[in-house]
Amino acid sequence: MSEISEGLFKASLPQKLAALSVPCMASLPVMVMPFIFGAIIEHHNLDSSTATYATTAEIGMIALASLFVSLTLRFLPPRMTVLFGLIVAALGQTATIYCTDIVTLFVSRAFVGLGEGLCMGIGFACLAQMIGGARLLAYASGIVAALSLTSFLVIPALEPYLGYASVFWFLIVVTVLCIPLATFMPKTKLKQLAVGASIWQIINVKSISLFAVAMLASSGSNTLWLYFEQVGKSVGMTMVDIGNLGVFSSIPTLLVPFVANFIYARTISILPIMAACLISAGAAYYYSNSGSWLIFSAVVVVMSFAYVFLLAYVRMFAAHMDPTGRTTAAVSGADSLGMVVGPLVAAITLNIVDDFAPLSNFGLLAQGLCFIPCVIILLVKSSKRSAVTA
Repeated sequence: MSEISEGLFKASLPQKLAALSVPCMASLPVMVMPFIFGAIIEHHNLDSSTATYATTAEIGMIALASLFVSLTLRFLPPRMTVLFGLIVAALGQTATIYCTDIVTLFVSRAFVGLGEGLCMGIGFACLAQMIGGARLLAYASGIVAALSLTSFLVIPALEPYLGYASVFWFLIVVTVLCIPLATFMPKTKLKQLAVGASIWQIINVKSISLFAVAMLASSGSNTLWLYFEQVGKSVGMTMVDIGNLGVFSSIPTLLVPFVANFIYARTISILPIMAACLISAGAAYYYSNSGSWLIFSAVVVVMSFAYVFLLAYVRMFAAHMDPTGRTTAAVSGADSLGMVVGPLVAAITLNIVDDFAPLSNFGLLAQGLCFIPCVIILLVKSSKRSAVTA
């Protein structure tokens, strides 16, 4: 870590590659959660409710670990923290394969989430503090989309040889491959974080608002995705059709880094985030109200692109708004937290046994609520600009 410039440091190419690759690899289990969910049910002979608790333990720990990184960033040496996270995640995946009781299973998945959350938080925070790192954050979403697409092709091919545990073996290999990359992470603590920083430099209105945007958007989108198979069947699609749509919808998301960087270069503001939320809200309305497989398919493609773009731009905007990296780490945790909160709230409040229409209303509401914290960010920025002018 050399040459501090306006709170950012000039990173070497290996450091940039490590800071970009490690959190992307750590994000992969979230993207292949359907495989993990099914593997837990089949490999351990459990019902879906128990499997849900296990996956919730993992996702919840990802969120908590990311938030922990956000609040304690100045105390954490990036290289050692990432290495610790990778080892813990690999041990958790291994324990998942061989454990024989439910308690150990829950603890194993929580350990996996802890390791993943630490890697995601540190990696994205390091990118936020690197000169040019904000633009690299856009590529993270594209890399995760490519890894996800690869996983959907590789994991089913491994199943005849490794059984239902193939997803865990695959993730162990991915985790182990990250260890050499982790050695290129910055060795010393992130220096530009002042030791005497007050709590208000860690938690402020803009950071909290951006956290809320990420959590609400994730809650809405991931709740709808949870019922992707059921809604697809309700419009007449077969399992093969649904699988093909899932793969096809991930292809346009590979373009997100280029689109996000193009827009970011021209307008570094909250407006693109508001536009993505508006598009997601419109797509949510038609998600389970289309009545046609063609409209449903188009909505799924639009939703996928808008959600991945939103995540990419939120991270970029967080890095611009807060170069300490704390907000960038926090919004990564907010995304994971939304994956827990959204489906949980929907399960408690919605009646979707025979009718999926309430899903669209829930998604529309969640995306619509995103405008409140977005407007707060606009107002805060406007008031500061007015104060400077005066």
